[in-house]
Amino acid sequence: SCPFDAMASSCALVRDSTRRVVASSHRVKIIQRKVEQVVGDMDQGTIAQVLGPKAFDGDGTHFCDPHDDDLTALYILCVDSINFCFWPDHDVVLPLKQAKKHYHQFDVTARYLLNSGLPVEDTNPKILVGTPLDDESDETKKWSKDTLAVQGLEYEHIAGGLKRALQKDRTCLDPTRLKEMTGEKLRALIGWPRELPLEKERARLLREIGTGLTRHWDGKVSNLVTASTKSASNLVDLVTQTFPGFRDQTTDPRDGSQVFFFKRAQIFVGDLWGRFNGEGLGDFGDSIHELTMFADYRVPVVLRELGILKYADEFAALVDAGYQIAPGSADEIDLRACTVQAVERMKQCLESRLAKESWDGTPALAVTSVALDWFLWTAGEKRRDDSSAHHKTLTVFY
Repeated sequence: SCPFDAMASSCALVRDSTRRVVASSHRVKIIQRKVEQVVGDMDQGTIAQVLGPKAFDGDGTHFCDPHDDDLTALYILCVDSINFCFWPDHDVVLPLKQAKKHYHQFDVTARYLLNSGLPVEDTNPKILVGTPLDDESDETKKWSKDTLAVQGLEYEHIAGGLKRALQKDRTCLDPTRLKEMTGEKLRALIGWPRELPLEKERARLLREIGTGLTRHWDGKVSNLVTASTKSASNLVDLVTQTFPGFRDQTTDPRDGSQVFFFKRAQIFVGDLWGRFNGEGLGDFGDSIHELTMFADYRVPVVLRELGILKYADEFAALVDAGYQIAPGSADEIDLRACTVQAVERMKQCLESRLAKESWDGTPALAVTSVALDWFLWTAGEKRRDDSSAHHKTLTVFY
C-alpha cells in the first residue's frame, strides 16, 4: 500500500516521506528527551523570535523595493535558485586564509622582514592587540578583492551580491537576461573573484528561471505567486512544476521509495512570507504552517550540538573527518530526514508549551517550522567558524 496520499501536496510529501525514513534510521537518531529539554529551556525572548516573519532579514542583507513587489519577488526567486553548496569554496581558500592569519600574528617590523624575504629571528613575535582586520565593519572592505580572496563563499555573498547588482542595474535579473546567463556573467554580477562552486549549474538554473517565467507566467513572478491563491503548499507545487531545478527529491537506495525535501522551493515561499511580513505577495494565511524546515547542512550541526540529533559513531567519524557524503545515499537521506523531523518535533513541543502558558493571547499556531529554521540557521551561521564539522555533499539542492 502507498505510505502516503498519492494526491498529497509537496509539503505533505516532505513531511510524510521523511517521517517514514526516520522510523528506520540507524545512522542518525532524534533524541526526544533533548527536544523537550531544549524547548523547555527557551526563554521568552527566544520564543518571540520564532513566532512570525519578523525574524527575516534582520541584517539588511536582502534587496527590497517597497514600490516594486514583482522585482523584490524576482530577486528572492533568483537568490533561492542558486542558494546551495557553498562549502567547496571554503576548501579552496583555506590555505590562503591560514597563511593570512599566520601573517597577521606578527608585529609591523616582522611583517616588513617577511615581505622583504628576510628571516624573522624572533621565534615568539609580538602578537598584535585585538583582531588584525575587521573586514565586516566596512562595506567597501567587505567586498574588496583582498577580502574575498580569503573569504569562502557564503549565502550573504549570493544575496548581497545580487542586491548590489540590482541597485546598480534594475534590469539585470529580467527574464530575458537570465536566459542568457553564463558562469562568467554570474561571477561578474555578484562580484565574485573566482569560479563559483557548481558554477555551470548555477548559471543553468538562472537560465531556467528566465525560461520558466517567460514560458508560463508572462515573465512575472507575481503571476506565479498569485496563481497559488495564497496557499503556501500550492506555491511549492507550482515552483517545482515550473522549474525542474527545484525538484529536490531522491530515491532511497534501501527500498526504492521516493523521499522528498523540496528545500529551495519551500524556502522561496518562506522568504516571500518573511520579506512581505505575511502581507501582499507574502500572504499565505494559516497555510504557512504547512511548510517544513529547509533541510541543509548548517541546521544539522546546531541540532547535533544541542544533543537533539545523535550520529552513529561510524557516520560521525565520516562527517568529522570531512569525507564527502554522496547525494542520494542512505547516509544523506537519513541525516536530512532526521533534520526535518527534529524541527517538526520542536515545533510540536513549542506549540504544546504555548498552549499551556500565557503569552498575551498568542495562539500556539503562531509557531512555524519556517521561523524555527531561521532561528536555528542563524545560530549556526553565527558560530560557523567555531562549530563542529558539517556534512559535505556536492549537490544543487542545498
